[in-house]
Amino acid sequence: MVNDEEMRSGNIVSLFLKFAFPTVVGVVIAGIQGIIDGFFIGNAIGSQGLAAITLAYPAYLVIIAIGVIIGIGASSLTALQLGKDNLSQALDIVHNAFSLCLFTGVVFTVVGLVFCETSISILGASGSALAFARDYLRIIFAGSIFIILSVALEPLVRNDGKPRLCMNIMIAGVIVNLVLDYLFIMHMGMGMEGAAFATIISFALPALLLTNYLFGRGAKMKLRLKAMKFKLSTQIQILGAGLPSFVMQFSLALVLFAHNYMLLRYGSELAVSAYGVIGYVFSIFSMLFEGIALGVQPIIGFNYGAGYYERVSKTLKLTILSCILTGVVGFLLISLFPEKVIQIFSQGDSELLEVTLRGMDIFIFSLLVEGTVLLTAIYFQSINRVRAALFIYLGKIFVVLFPLLFILPVFFGLDGVWAASPATEYIMMLVVLVMLSKEFKLLRHDAKVESRHSAGTTKVLPVVGNSGKADIEESSRFVTFRPAEKGDIS
Repeated sequence: MVNDEEMRSGNIVSLFLKFAFPTVVGVVIAGIQGIIDGFFIGNAIGSQGLAAITLAYPAYLVIIAIGVIIGIGASSLTALQLGKDNLSQALDIVHNAFSLCLFTGVVFTVVGLVFCETSISILGASGSALAFARDYLRIIFAGSIFIILSVALEPLVRNDGKPRLCMNIMIAGVIVNLVLDYLFIMHMGMGMEGAAFATIISFALPALLLTNYLFGRGAKMKLRLKAMKFKLSTQIQILGAGLPSFVMQFSLALVLFAHNYMLLRYGSELAVSAYGVIGYVFSIFSMLFEGIALGVQPIIGFNYGAGYYERVSKTLKLTILSCILTGVVGFLLISLFPEKVIQIFSQGDSELLEVTLRGMDIFIFSLLVEGTVLLTAIYFQSINRVRAALFIYLGKIFVVLFPLLFILPVFFGLDGVWAASPATEYIMMLVVLVMLSKEFKLLRHDAKVESRHSAGTTKVLPVVGNSGKADIEESSRFVTFRPAEKGDIS
């Protein structure tokens, strides 16, 4: 377990490895559930099954987004409070987060079951693809409370100093999904319903284990039924802090939805199947980027809350380098072995292989910059600068991607649909480089101010408002308190 003293003064590289590695594994493990479904569905049912699960995936991502807004929002706030040695406030946040998970889980199940088929049919899907997607989603919606709990509680347990425990729990969930998918789909012939049941059970296990830890004796932020709260003001703060991550996940669902629509318009269900395969492959690297960024969130949030800005800067630089190296490795691997990667999800379908290879040749360039863009947004969220994070998330999707997604196909057809996402990443890379340059200057300035007053003559406190922005000018984010001298009025 990582204690507060280690967070304040421990070696940055050592802390990075302690938090980032288990978090990367945990995020990949949690996200790989859908990939496992795609593997078995693609090999058991074929391209129509892949098309169906791709059509259903946006709604599945919305459920994930509900868990993300609660979990990341609460973990960001608790990290800041723990950095200020305010355990009671951190506990209040965790209790409100747990009750919010239960409430949203029930509401989402009811709403999801009512609008299940509508969410798919408006794309223009029909026939077996629509039927397969409907069968899958009904079961996913019915068990959505387990998905929300699993996704939301994992960052809270990680913030409690247990990143390795989270990793082990998520690994257990994936193993369960893998075994059940094999049994339900390949041996029992349950098809899409079997995949959905396996997914829900594999989320239920982590949800129960994480809940058990938070209610157990070993938790620093221990949950108690008597202390369970539904305080509206605190829950609004949680949702506000988690809003950027929610926007990212929800926007991803919208992006998939829009891509599916454009692929059906300029291509066919085969193009949707190809997009599903490409999505599975590239989502692995997206999860690596996200895991690295989320892994350092407790380090950044704690040290920012404690006023150790030089440590924040060092952590951010190390994380940027890690994301760049990960992207380069991914680019090289997919460039060298594209056909082998595609054949994992579909064997013997030469037409699907041809369409997928074309899309992948264009998509691959996004890997070189995607990690830095994502990391920058999560960094601003970690220090409760919500507006900056939202600027990246919303700007990327609504200002850049959506216009390109609808304009480029007019001139380039199906290739235009494939090119929209990579083009967006490079435009946003230019934007975040400007933001990072300004942020590093601020961190250097703040570190100098903190260093000058570290002798004890002045206490320096970061001023952060509810909006996530400093309540005074960005260039001077401190309120300084001079010790009383003789002659001062008491």
